[in-house]
Amino acid sequence: MNKTDHTETGLTDHSGLYETINFHGEDPIRAAEGNPQGGRTKAGAISNSWVGWGSPDQDRPLPQPSINPDEHLAMCRKYARRILDRYQVGEKEAETRSAIRDFLVSTGMVNASEVREEYPPSKSAGGQAVDLVAGESFFEIKVRISALDGFQPHPDHVGQLDGYLKESELEGRVRTGILTDGKYWLLRKPGMSGIRTEAPYGFELENPNQGLALFEWLREQIVTSPDPYPPTSDEILRHFGPNTIPYQTDIDGLTEVYKTYADDPTVKVKRRLWEDLLKAALGEIEDTPEGLDRLFVRHTYLGATISMILQASFGIPIEELAANNPTDLLAGRQFRQSTLVVGVIESDFFGWPGESEEGRLWLRRLADRVAGFDWENPPGDVASVLYQTVIPPEERAKLGEYYTPDWLAREMVRELVDDPLGQTVLDPACGSGAFLAQAISHFTESARTAQIEAPQALDKLTGAVIGIDIHPAAVHLARAAWVLAAKSLIQEAREQGHSGSITVPVYLGDSLQLLYRSDDLFAEHSVTIDVGNESNTQLVFPRRIVEQADRFDQLMTKIADTVEHGYDPTAALGNITDPSERDTLVDTIQAMQHLHSEGRNHIWAYYTRNLVRPVAIANRKVDVILGNPPWIAYNKTVSTLRSELRRLSQDQYGIWKGGHYATHQDVAGLFYARSVDLYLKPDGVIGMVMPHNTLMGGQYEKWRTGRWKGPGQTIRVDFSDRNWWDLEPLEPNTFFPIPACVVFARFEGYSGDRASALSQKVTRWTGPAGSDDIYRFTITLPLLSDKESPYKKLSRQGATITPRRLFFVDEVPNPTILPAPEVITVRPRYSPYDRPPWNTLDLTTITNRPYERSHLFDVYLGESVAPYILLEPLQALLPVKQIKYTIPAKDDGVGGIDMVDLKSAMRRRWEAISHIWDENKTAANRLNLLQQLDYYGKLSAQLEWMRQPGGRPIRIVYTTSGFPTAAMVENEAAVIDTSLYWIKCTDNYEGYYLLSIINSKILLELVKWLMPKGQFGARHLHKHLWKLPIPKYSPDHPLHRQISEAGRAAAVGVAQQMTRLREEREQVSMTIARQEIRGWLTTSREGLTVEELVEELLVAG
Repeated sequence: MNKTDHTETGLTDHSGLYETINFHGEDPIRAAEGNPQGGRTKAGAISNSWVGWGSPDQDRPLPQPSINPDEHLAMCRKYARRILDRYQVGEKEAETRSAIRDFLVSTGMVNASEVREEYPPSKSAGGQAVDLVAGESFFEIKVRISALDGFQPHPDHVGQLDGYLKESELEGRVRTGILTDGKYWLLRKPGMSGIRTEAPYGFELENPNQGLALFEWLREQIVTSPDPYPPTSDEILRHFGPNTIPYQTDIDGLTEVYKTYADDPTVKVKRRLWEDLLKAALGEIEDTPEGLDRLFVRHTYLGATISMILQASFGIPIEELAANNPTDLLAGRQFRQSTLVVGVIESDFFGWPGESEEGRLWLRRLADRVAGFDWENPPGDVASVLYQTVIPPEERAKLGEYYTPDWLAREMVRELVDDPLGQTVLDPACGSGAFLAQAISHFTESARTAQIEAPQALDKLTGAVIGIDIHPAAVHLARAAWVLAAKSLIQEAREQGHSGSITVPVYLGDSLQLLYRSDDLFAEHSVTIDVGNESNTQLVFPRRIVEQADRFDQLMTKIADTVEHGYDPTAALGNITDPSERDTLVDTIQAMQHLHSEGRNHIWAYYTRNLVRPVAIANRKVDVILGNPPWIAYNKTVSTLRSELRRLSQDQYGIWKGGHYATHQDVAGLFYARSVDLYLKPDGVIGMVMPHNTLMGGQYEKWRTGRWKGPGQTIRVDFSDRNWWDLEPLEPNTFFPIPACVVFARFEGYSGDRASALSQKVTRWTGPAGSDDIYRFTITLPLLSDKESPYKKLSRQGATITPRRLFFVDEVPNPTILPAPEVITVRPRYSPYDRPPWNTLDLTTITNRPYERSHLFDVYLGESVAPYILLEPLQALLPVKQIKYTIPAKDDGVGGIDMVDLKSAMRRRWEAISHIWDENKTAANRLNLLQQLDYYGKLSAQLEWMRQPGGRPIRIVYTTSGFPTAAMVENEAAVIDTSLYWIKCTDNYEGYYLLSIINSKILLELVKWLMPKGQFGARHLHKHLWKLPIPKYSPDHPLHRQISEAGRAAAVGVAQQMTRLREEREQVSMTIARQEIRGWLTTSREGLTVEELVEELLVAG
């Protein structure tokens, strides 16, 4: 939309909007015609002269305009001036009301016939009257809405309007309210709490030039679409997203209901069970009880909205239902009776608003808004879109919620489901339902291709695509996705005479089977659920009946209904003939009766039959498992489950790595293994989205063997059945918090030798994520030797020369005429990377002072290194004497130094910086300055080598992170900083051998697989470099000698390139040097030779 700034008024000309205005050539007030007041009026029905704001490409007819934008702007200003004139002189309310009426009608917002003055808010108003009613909006007009200066509406005035809105709502009409005195305009909605005057809740008309702005504000609040809104992502965000008035009003209203009934036993138990399941799904949630309450309210809002959308999509008149039986909007009885679709809309954790009058009023308001959309053919991911609209990305990231994109789910389904009509597919962590929807789409396409009758296909589908998730809100999304994906088949089957019920097989279940006992010695014949109350109540069910899913569902439904209505629930046990099973169920029924008497209603029937459904699925197994398991680290899982999760990983499956990997281990590998064990048929296949470090990370080492050994049995899978997918190169790679891969396997059973570890062949995906331009190609992973490279023990990190401003210096001119020999004048070196508090300290005492050169050392940092060559070193003054290369340490000395052994100027400097260190280090830091400088002996180790290099007189250095970069250090007296690692070499031949390997592109590609990946790419090179099979240099090995010679040639070529760069440029930065050198290595004969030889060493060899 083009906008032209009107600089003289400060307004914006929305010229693209005006073509929807049409006065049909008549005076808008005199030309009033049309609709009588009453009934629910859409915007187009309010006025024949107003068709609503919309762009020309909207799917509705637009009249030809008979008024241009400038004329409309002038009209808005004219009538705004009349309103303000009456405000300024304090006219009676009737005069202001008349001016507002003229504004609404003359600007084309409403038709004059639809404006009522002094109109009762309800049939039982008892003499009360709203000042002005326009369409579906109440205007309450005062001479002044505030007794104080400014926009501070009096609570009595607000309360009066709120009362009118409530009266109207009780009779089934949801209105919008505007409180105004002509200058200040306040929006009110039914159930709105508090008084908010900021935009968009309030508007201040300061001068007539704001007439168009007032028109737009009113239009946004009181004019709805002439046609139902399309359920697009943008429209859903506009009407249901955070920071919108409708959303905030809904949440405020529901929050008030929750606060009122939070201590109700039914609400309390639902809230507790919701939190328990949410923590089981997401791990420990870093939030306060109040924060979790707010999330519970929003999940309830989502559950209610999704339920209404699904019902509306099947033709259920939700407004009518809201008026007559709002509780059923959440219970779904009419939906089940009308559609025979079962297991979608049920009274679950989010059904509590229907249990109070205030909650039922809230449901009516929400239903009124939901009904404003055209849900006949909503997009299949509408529930997921709604969820991601209401729960913003930053909060989903905090909770660890990341849903699989449709394009990836589609590709995985097509990869594994090769017989959709003959295979049973399970997603044991179904989340938003992406895999379910894609599997159903694949099924229905195949059924039509095979010309299978719709009724037969539908019956088959209900057992063919199954979902489980323990996340209470996610199950709503998945059920919606399943139903909407199958909707066309359901409709077609009904048209062809299908009359049976359809049970949607998506369950709020525990796929890991940890929340109940079902697989230990005592659970051989039963399944036990701990209620978690003070009485330690347990619900115990015969396992044989639980495994008969449909029978168990029917039994639990009957028991719940009889308990709720006060009948004898044991009558539901008529078909239970086994005495022990009957006795078990009688005890359980008594426990459920007791829970019901405490006000905890029949949530336990819903909870139980869903939670244990995995037992039944495990009994019959499936052909294909697809999904995206939780990526929660073990130390972030909920404490009540953590020990059991580790026990399963360590004892049941033997995949626990432990040691220094313990903190990196996550639940994803265990979820994968347990899904295979519990649910997959022998020869069945599984594919799951996994963290990228699954491919090479040490914590997955045992898991990657494909043999998961526990007491009594070993699970065997074939990981080489098909290539795994590497998704890391896709851009933008933001669909998960860290890069991902997809891991496929075939289940080979529990016996025999058929098991294959991860193949070295991996399919890498590159290109724009989700596009048709993705390119796939096969690469070879590096072979990891059982032992680390011998160079790991020879590499050592450089010295911690920090805080840098106390040690690093820049030379400055000596102002004296005859400077002393062997003395240098310096100042502290400034760097933009200096950290507080050191970057802001007053260092006058060590600035522009002379010091002895014998304490000055060249220091190489990461920024001093480019491939094969060193750049300029920095310089630092250290409490070390050159030639002797010793630190005069003394425990009780100043900063740990024996001052006698320092030169006089250096002595004064050390005393000054030691004082600065002690005054500014953190309270937790107990190190003196020497202990900080020689942390872990990293400086002493270098000095020892300088004194006695032994049989390793050559050093090479390499960077700690980023692109592997290495160079040879020929200055024996140079100090290596902590941003580099250094290795002692026997001679130059070994040095060039290592330089060739570390600087090669092939090493970069191989080591990337081992390095953790965050938002800024691979890091921690030093921890992973020597996991590659890099053998110690041997002069007797022909390939080693060739690599060394190639490295020497590359170093000579790099030196020549640097000479050229320095001749061409006044300065050559580290970035430019590295960029130019790597470019040369990529194309030069020397660089290509290195790559060829190193690849032979690391990959082929």
